[in-house]
This record gives sequence, C-alpha cells and structure tokens, in this order.
Amino acid sequence: MALERHKTWIIYLFLFAVAISSGGCGNKSSDLTAKIISITGKVELRQPATDKFIEAKQNDMLACGGILKTGDEASAQLEIIGKGIVELKSDTSFELEPGKDYVLQKAGAAIYKIEKNREGFKVKSPQGTTCVLGTRFLVKVLDTMTVVGVEEGSVSFTAGNGEVRTLKAKEKTIVDSNGFVGKTLAFDLSSDAFNYLQIDGKWVPKETVEK
Repeated sequence: MALERHKTWIIYLFLFAVAISSGGCGNKSSDLTAKIISITGKVELRQPATDKFIEAKQNDMLACGGILKTGDEASAQLEIIGKGIVELKSDTSFELEPGKDYVLQKAGAAIYKIEKNREGFKVKSPQGTTCVLGTRFLVKVLDTMTVVGVEEGSVSFTAGNGEVRTLKAKEKTIVDSNGFVGKTLAFDLSSDAFNYLQIDGKWVPKETVEK
C-alpha cells in the first residue's frame, strides 16, 4: 500500500509540474477581436471572408481573421479585447488568426501593453514567438530578423529553432532564421527601439555600426 501511495504521489507531482511548465502563456486557442482606438495617416483593414483592403476608421472592429496594416508614416492604436493595447507603427502588418493562441505580426514595429491574466498572450513573428503574462514590450520585424525589447515586466521568446530566451525589463534580443544573434542587449524604448540600418541588404543594430 505504501508503494502504491508513493507511485500515486509521483504521478500527481509529475502532472503538477507539467501544468506549471505549460501554463502562463497558455496553449488554448482563442478567437481574438480588436477595436481601433486611433489612427494617423493611411491605415487599411481587411475583414475575414474578403480579399479586399478598405480604409480603416476610428472605432472600427477588427474581427477574428482580420488584418490591419499601416502605411508609410502612419500608425494605429488597437484595443485587443480582453488582453490589452497595441500601438502599430508605420509599415506594420497585424493579423488576428482564427483558432490560434497568438496574434501574427509579419512586418513593422508594434508596442504591446498587455494586462496580466492567467491565459497569457503571444505574438508570432517570422523568426519565432514572444510569450507574456503582463508587460509592455516591442516587437520589430525587419525582413530577415525580429527584435524584441522589454520596457516593463518580462517575456520569453522561442526562436524558430526551438531555443528559448527570457528577457527582463530594459533588455532586448535579436533573432534571425538561425536563432538568437549575439547576447542579450540593453533596451530603452524611447531611444534605441528603432535604431536599425540596412547595410548590403541586411538590417543591423545601429550601435554595432557606430562602434
């Protein structure tokens, strides 16, 4: 009997450990929607079940499966219902994929302010997935690489090759198709979030060029 109880406790502890390790950022799919709070410049949206982009307006709803994109020198602020606020910078593509547990950012820069909740929140970019519980962070997609910087809280980033890196406040990381590029760097949202130059067809941090 003692051996059986011991085995039962081992099983309980294993299941508990699995729940803890898989929790936080959630693996449950959810159909997200968003409301446009403000717009500057040319911003277009495409609702699901249509292939045509139309002019976006303040208070428009972006349905699950919809896409919002900002033009040159344009921006938009969205409320992701039940999650938080995202500010899309110029030349950014943002999509609410149906049946997924993440939003999709294919291009451009976006600043996310996510309220803390049990299910967590994910942003998928071409080079990997950012996972958060509650924080303010930036995701910038530059052709062949993604830059993630944390202003408040912490995030974890899973690269396409399976590598995982956790970032704390005031830290950023760069990742390309091969995984993480270099070490974790210092991050300041107001000063260095957008300092990247395109050299020989590749985007590189400005500070590495100036050294």
